[in-house]
Order: sequence, then structure tokens, then C-alpha cells
Amino acid sequence: MQYRRVRIAATGYYLPEEILTSSSIEKQLHPLMKKLGLPKGYLESLTGVQERRTWPVGSKPSELGKNAAEEAFKVAPISKNQIECVIHTGVCRDALEPATAAVVHHKLGLEPECMVFDISNACLGFLNGICTAANMIELGQIQSALIVSGENAGPIYQDTISQLAHSQSRIEMEQSIASMTLGSGAVAFILTNEELAPYGARLLGATTQTDSKHHHLCEGNGNIYHQQMKTDTRMLLKQGLILSQVTWELFKREFGFKNSDFKHLFSHQVSKSHQQKVFECLKLDPTRGYNDVALLGNTGSVAAPLSLALRSQENKISRGDLIAMLGIGSGLNCMMMGVEW
Repeated sequence: MQYRRVRIAATGYYLPEEILTSSSIEKQLHPLMKKLGLPKGYLESLTGVQERRTWPVGSKPSELGKNAAEEAFKVAPISKNQIECVIHTGVCRDALEPATAAVVHHKLGLEPECMVFDISNACLGFLNGICTAANMIELGQIQSALIVSGENAGPIYQDTISQLAHSQSRIEMEQSIASMTLGSGAVAFILTNEELAPYGARLLGATTQTDSKHHHLCEGNGNIYHQQMKTDTRMLLKQGLILSQVTWELFKREFGFKNSDFKHLFSHQVSKSHQQKVFECLKLDPTRGYNDVALLGNTGSVAAPLSLALRSQENKISRGDLIAMLGIGSGLNCMMMGVEW
């Protein structure tokens, strides 16, 4: 997928104020950890996550996405009434139906001509949303789109801690480690054609690969009243690295890139060790990457775009910088995306 006419006109993000530390989780799981012989500080040493953020009980993904979008509109070269498509891409949604994008549309007061729909593809959803909107812009079907995601890890923590507090099983603990890296956050990108945002970041394109035989390695139960996620962390990492390496090499070949071309690398962040292994496997310079997982945790579909939005606000990206966004999600799905700032 290569694009010539698509621009990232603006980005915005919204973060919770409530902080949940790894040490506070361990206190709640003290009986189980003591029985299993796990030392104090186990969660942080294993995952690199010191703390993560959570929204208040009852927070809706649509409200979180709307707030991130409001931040993006503050710096966008277009107004809300020019948006022709809204795509919500989070793992978390308000309900099975209607589309959470419809609720975002209503809360932002967008025009009735603006189409809405959700895309769900685990942690890769936001990048899928970017490509879907970009395809429509490139074809001239629309001139602008809003992609949003609001991830809320609070409920899964409540359910996971409650379940483990009554467990005696090392296997259940191991299958729940990934759940306890999750964090909350919201992000929004406004995409337009080049005429509406001539000075926006140019979306160059993306390469994607799927290895669906490993779809079972990370599964959420889909029960909105009692959320559970079981993950084979070791195998997920192993197979994810293999898929990432294949996709990265195809991406470079398709676009004629070299590793040294990229000034900034924004990767999906599951844990500190996972990010390190990805950079080692792809032979990338770790000083060109960013680590938010220590203080934000694994924010799901928000992770890579949120990392970019944070550095954009901090003015750490200069015009002309070449950027790669490295996405990986359970399924397994992988996408490598190029942007010229």
C-alpha cells in the first residue's frame, strides 16, 4: 500500500489521571505470590512496567476518543464539519452495537454526511484504521477522516485481580501476566488529502502480514461483565518476532528503505523486554525508539500512535524526518508504516 496524496493533518491524545502501580497490584495478589514463591517487585522486573493509568469506573471509550479528537482539532487545519468519515479502532468499545464511532460522531457534533464505522483488530486496529481512511482519500472518495481509539484497562484489572486472588495456580498467573501490563489512553489522528493540509506529515504507505495459525496465543473472552484475557506470553513473543522480521524486510524492499533512513521509530509496546527484542531482531537503533511502557503500560491499539502524538507535542520531530510505525497484534497481525514528517 503506497500513498501519494494523504497527509496526517493533526494528532491529539488524552490520558487518565489515576495511576495503578505494579507494587499495588502485588499487594492485592500477595497470598498467591507468596504461595508461588514470587519475590517482591516481580511484576516490574518481568515486564518493565512501573505503573499504568486507568480511567474512573464507567468511562466510555467514545468519551475518551472524543476528548482525544478535541485535542487534535485544536491544531488541525480543518474544522469538524469537514470530517467525512469517523473510524473507531479500539479493542474497547461502548457496546457490541451501535458502532462506537457513531457515539463519537454524535458527541463531536459532526455532519450527517459523515460516515461512521468501527475497526477491531486487537492492538493493530489504529494502524488498520489509518490505512482504511487513507485508501478512501487516495481514491478521492473522501477528503478527510478522523481515526480515534480509547482504551480502558480498568475493568480487566478488576476482574483479573479478583480471579487470581482466589487462585492457587501458577499457570493462571502466567497466563495473566500480559493482562497486568495493560494501560489506558486515547489518541486521535486527522487524515486529509494534500490540498487540505499541504504542510501535514505525508503518509507514505504500509506493508502488512498475517500469521493466523497463532490466533489462539492471546484471547479475550468478550464478556463485557467479566473480562478475561489468557496469553501464552513466551510463544506470542517468539512468533511475533518472526512475523515482525518478515514484515519489516518486505516493508523495506517495497519502499526502498534502509534501517538507517529512519529518524524515529514508534513501536507497539507490550513490555520493556519485548521492545528490546524487537529492536534487536530487526537490527534497529534503540536510541531512535521511545519507551512509554514503563509509565503507561501496554495501551493496546493506542500504543504506537500515542507515542508519536506525545513526541509531536514535545516538538521532538522535525520537518522531513522519516518515521516508521511498527505494529503487531494478536491474531497474529503485523504492519509496518512509513511517514515523512
